[in-house]
Amino acid sequence: MNLIISSIQGRVISGKQVGRTIGFPTANLHILSKIPSLDYGVYGVIVDWKGSKFSGVMNIGIRPTFNDSSQISYEVHLLDFNQHLYGEKINVYICFQVRKEILFKDVSELIQQIRSDVDYVKGKFLIMDYRHQNKKDFVNV
Repeated sequence: MNLIISSIQGRVISGKQVGRTIGFPTANLHILSKIPSLDYGVYGVIVDWKGSKFSGVMNIGIRPTFNDSSQISYEVHLLDFNQHLYGEKINVYICFQVRKEILFKDVSELIQQIRSDVDYVKGKFLIMDYRHQNKKDFVNV
């Protein structure tokens, strides 16, 4: 059973630093691979960087709460990670959708939802890891 619904490769570029200012720094991606056909939304992902794997939360969409562009952005918040990735190439394995991208009335509402998204993704990956801990299709993406 394959637990990956799609994957992309990207180079981490500098963004507007909004994620960092609200407590959720993101790796903004310049996509280097074929762009998957996915709905705008938030996804649980596994990121491979130089052979190390990290779980994360990815937003694909136009960031409607900030209303700053109609350009699609790909942003990944890596869980329990505090290194700089600017200029690095990463592979992102998209495992499941958390929710659709939505417009929040203000940034504080967005922050509250991101906290909830992070908690959900952490819990789901714990369950998935437990159920599939000896299966190559999950651990060895």
